[in-house]
Amino acid sequence: MDFTLVGLWHEMGFQARAVVVVLIVMSLYSLAITGERLLTYRRGREQSRRFIEALAPLVEATGRLREAVGLDKGFAGSPVATVIGAGLRELARDLDKPGAPAVAPFDLAEIVNRAMERTKERQLAGLRRGMPVLATVASSAPFVGLLGTVGGIITAFQKLSDPTKGGGGIGTVSAGIAEALITTAVGLGVAIIAVWFYNYFTARLDDVTIDIDETASELVDTILRGGAV
Repeated sequence: MDFTLVGLWHEMGFQARAVVVVLIVMSLYSLAITGERLLTYRRGREQSRRFIEALAPLVEATGRLREAVGLDKGFAGSPVATVIGAGLRELARDLDKPGAPAVAPFDLAEIVNRAMERTKERQLAGLRRGMPVLATVASSAPFVGLLGTVGGIITAFQKLSDPTKGGGGIGTVSAGIAEALITTAVGLGVAIIAVWFYNYFTARLDDVTIDIDETASELVDTILRGGAV
């Protein structure tokens, strides 16, 4: 009996091989999503930090918010810039509307806040892309592995009861037992990796949400103080 990976693969039945192939596909898909999300979050974090640094002096000073309109275009990929940019464009639209009566700071802040909330939800939905797949892989991979385990145990008992295959000696059933353990181990390994990255991205999403909320709150506070004009 060859207990190397190649040897065990040759000893596996069709069901166990199919389970391993499915798990490998799930793992590769998860890794592809993970790589793409890592790049997206890394770029978004860097661009958001730079945008906040550029926006801060304009928000803190009175009457300089108009200068911030369009600032987000220089920070592509930043969720914070996209959300705040939507609010600033709404602010400029209401302030520059010809013939319209002056809008009270409270009403103006409410209009800007609603515009930012709508954009925020779209941005967060985009950042969640791929995370349901990671959650599905994390929850289902162990069960897929257990399906292969059941197949391996069935194979082991078939050999145990078949006199033509050794009449029940431990050597005749070792392949089925090894097959069962391998599929379980692969399923658990795929699930563990998916869970790690799912939790990591969930934490990063919380950080992005905090950055958006804090920056939006500062913008609204500036408008309420009359700093938009």
